[in-house]
Amino acid sequence: MKKVLFILIFVAVSLGMAAQSLVYTPALKSPANDATDQMPDVVLSWYAVTGSLTLQYQLQMDTSMSFNSPLLLDITQTLITGYQTSNLLFNTTYYWRVRAIDGATSPWSEMWNFTIFNTVVLFKPTNNANNQESNVNLEWRTKVGPTDISGLTYFNYQADTSMNFNSPLLVQGMVAGDVFKGTTQWLRFGAQYYWRVQAGHSTDAGDWSEPFSFNVLDAVTLSSPNNNSVNQVLDVLLKWKAIGGILSYEFEIASDENFNTLVFIGETNKVEVNAEFLMFGNDYWWRVRSRHQHDTTGWSEPRKFTSINTVLLKSPSNEQLNVPLTPIMMWTIQTGITGYQLQIATDMGFTDIFYDVKPDLLDSETKVTRKMAYNTVYYWRMRSFSDGGALADTTNWSDPWKFTTISPAGIEDPQVATLRIYPNPANGKAFIKVTAKEAAEAQCIVVDLLGQTVLEQAFTLNMGENTQVLNLDNLRKGIYMVRLTIHGETVNQKLVVD
Repeated sequence: MKKVLFILIFVAVSLGMAAQSLVYTPALKSPANDATDQMPDVVLSWYAVTGSLTLQYQLQMDTSMSFNSPLLLDITQTLITGYQTSNLLFNTTYYWRVRAIDGATSPWSEMWNFTIFNTVVLFKPTNNANNQESNVNLEWRTKVGPTDISGLTYFNYQADTSMNFNSPLLVQGMVAGDVFKGTTQWLRFGAQYYWRVQAGHSTDAGDWSEPFSFNVLDAVTLSSPNNNSVNQVLDVLLKWKAIGGILSYEFEIASDENFNTLVFIGETNKVEVNAEFLMFGNDYWWRVRSRHQHDTTGWSEPRKFTSINTVLLKSPSNEQLNVPLTPIMMWTIQTGITGYQLQIATDMGFTDIFYDVKPDLLDSETKVTRKMAYNTVYYWRMRSFSDGGALADTTNWSDPWKFTTISPAGIEDPQVATLRIYPNPANGKAFIKVTAKEAAEAQCIVVDLLGQTVLEQAFTLNMGENTQVLNLDNLRKGIYMVRLTIHGETVNQKLVVD
């Protein structure tokens, strides 16, 4: 009986020791077997196996399936189930396997393989792109397939007019491995360029990408005014689209479409210029070209415009009725001129001139200061002047517009000012509060009930509210009429002196 018990205890201990020496084989996780386009710093990972706190994993990675080449990586690490590689060779297939060590050693895992990517994918300019700027940015993708690019030290990029990238115009540069853009400078206008990119790190470089091509623009694009525009002011603003990397723009304005007779030429680093030396009512052609340190574009397609030869009237409109007796005349403002002339007449031939004035250069309206007759037909016209061309110049008179003033029974002509007197009744002095629609000289008189002037005073009014003082010391008690006259219009207010 004792012999049987001893045998059972021995078997149990033996089985326990055998169980303790069993180590499971790790299963590989990622990258997947036969994975392609992996990064040079790809992370290898596997599933953990059960074991003690001293459990170790041995990883082998090599370009040889026999794991015996000079590039063999053989490392052992405790409990960690992943390893980040670095500086793996481009376009190279690697084989890898893992086993566990915990007193005993497991068999090797299944052998998997992956391949490192070789070339980047170009992005912008797209292949065969046209009208690129001379300082075009070259951009490439941040991914290879679905995988983010990592583990690189640098990118090389090249742009050249030769597909072999060996001409004297070769442009090349290097950027960091986390920068996906390269710059160019002063490419030749109108030329076709090819470009490519290469990825690399401290150990290896990938192949150059398949080149893309693009064409550099060869002309400036004009913006405004539009072709065949009319009624352009003498200092019309000429505008065109900006081009990156440009040193300056050269412009020409001519009086003929072949640009044999140049009127205004110049150079600017802006994308607009005001015309000079134009004459009224002429046709002009204009064009622009650009340049940088090494090249000049061709001229843009020329555009034509016609300068204004009149003043465009706005108000009172033609045939307008019930116009106030001192109307505000309005027109479309012009620039690049030296002045306007406005005439109002009672006949279309303007032989009987009622009003002739030269409004302020910067104004687009003016108030008539001479009162017109009720229910009367008037005609008005304007012209402008310039000395900016070869000679002093004047537009044609605008076509006359006709308007009719209000009738006495119609709408009252709005007053140029309002008048209020306080205190009223007053003794010794009174205050006159005048709200004027414009700055003006005013004449104030005080008359008695017999119509005799007993006090007269001149005021200088500002636009808006004004307060003036009337001295009443020499006036007897009674009722008076205060009359304020501005531009021929009179405003009346009763005053009581006590």
